[in-house]
Amino acid sequence: MDRPPQTTPLRFTRPPLISPEQSARIHELAKQILSEIGLEVRHPAHQAALQKAGLKVTGDRLLVASEVVDEYVEEMRRLVSSRKADDSPPDHGRLSLSVSSYSLFVHDLLQDQVVPYTTERLIEMTKLVDSLAEEGVYGAPPGIPVDVHPDLQPLAQYRIAATYARQGATPVDPTSARTAHPLLDMAEVMGYPIHHLPVYIPTPLRLGGESLDVVLACLDRLEHISVSSMPSTGTSAPLHPFGALALAAAEVIGGMIAVKILTGKPVTCSVNLFPSDLREGSMVFGSPENMLFQMLGADFNRFYGWNWGFGPDNIHVMAKVPDCQSAAEKASIMTTGAFLGARHFSCAGTLSLDEIFSPEQLLVDCEIRNWVQRGLQGNWLGEEVVGDWLEEIRQGIHGGFMRLDSTLDHYRAQVWYPGRFQRGAIGPWMSQDQPRLSHKLRHEVRSRIAAHRYELAPEKRRAIDEIYQTASEAVLG
Repeated sequence: MDRPPQTTPLRFTRPPLISPEQSARIHELAKQILSEIGLEVRHPAHQAALQKAGLKVTGDRLLVASEVVDEYVEEMRRLVSSRKADDSPPDHGRLSLSVSSYSLFVHDLLQDQVVPYTTERLIEMTKLVDSLAEEGVYGAPPGIPVDVHPDLQPLAQYRIAATYARQGATPVDPTSARTAHPLLDMAEVMGYPIHHLPVYIPTPLRLGGESLDVVLACLDRLEHISVSSMPSTGTSAPLHPFGALALAAAEVIGGMIAVKILTGKPVTCSVNLFPSDLREGSMVFGSPENMLFQMLGADFNRFYGWNWGFGPDNIHVMAKVPDCQSAAEKASIMTTGAFLGARHFSCAGTLSLDEIFSPEQLLVDCEIRNWVQRGLQGNWLGEEVVGDWLEEIRQGIHGGFMRLDSTLDHYRAQVWYPGRFQRGAIGPWMSQDQPRLSHKLRHEVRSRIAAHRYELAPEKRRAIDEIYQTASEAVLG
């Protein structure tokens, strides 16, 4: 959306939610945790490699001295600093969305039921996402086909996305060391090689899991590794953010040091924090605490050299179907984030954390994004478009303001009209048998899927299919 001339854009600012002094105290506590409690490492080969590098392993715990932590953290700060862009892009107030690739379920519109993702359903939803590319929706695929062997699921995801979406080269995480290389081969075919992979630390304070196995299986193809974790306050971490941040910092810094030694690759880490509801026994996304923790984490990570934005940009929620709750929570997060400077929002169309993908919710999220984007644009007074305002008002009083050139020429610049939300008066709505927004959205979903025409170039599709077939034979026999 282009900004009209002489617009006063609307922007908010906020103070940091944590001071440099508080961050330093949390970091000191994290160093104590690593030196006195340590990181759990059970794999004998990993223990031997870490001991060979001069670190202390007692039982199954890796203990890291404070001076070693300082050395690796400073190395990471230099690495982060070297990768920062010199100039920030201009802020045009344009907002974009992306979908999550982790959903195992989809809201089926014909049945109006949440059902497991199958290959056929994922193909349909990938077509829908691709049809919204011109509206600033990025990423594919929006889920995982559960009718495929677990080791083959990432390959099936990538194959479907590459075949049916212009942005189908979006990386998905390999989840099995057996099929990591075929996935990287597919990315090579698409011209977007994967040189970075994540390692997720099982919280609290453990090293291991499939993400580490995957990284170790394809080291020769990687240039960088990132380490993160998902500590939840009150369950897998202390309830209060001070202690929770210290624990989170200890486990990702300890993980970074261990992964650096085990791989010899450049490694960075970042600290995240997530709220939990003890009454429900689960993490809670879409809550005020989750939004605040997004900002708190971004502020704290500046201590380690990161330069992230001030606004929340993840619109995960816990609602299970597109309804009042999902719309209210996503709109609240997106509005707050955008006015504080966030320009891209992840997890559009995603519900129940990242377990369910809803095509209806994706269209609602696009409309929320457009609403917020118009709000960012701010007001245009339009003083300059009329030479004699007194005469203009006189003409409007006598002949109506709708017929004036100043109205007809500039209406689109002054007023955003929704493409999906309803605005009409009650009379037409009643005469049309009281239509529901959900009916309109579901019709649009079906129309977009039916009209989809994009397919991958034949030579690339053949190469992708051959890689998948070879991997499938190796896994299934």
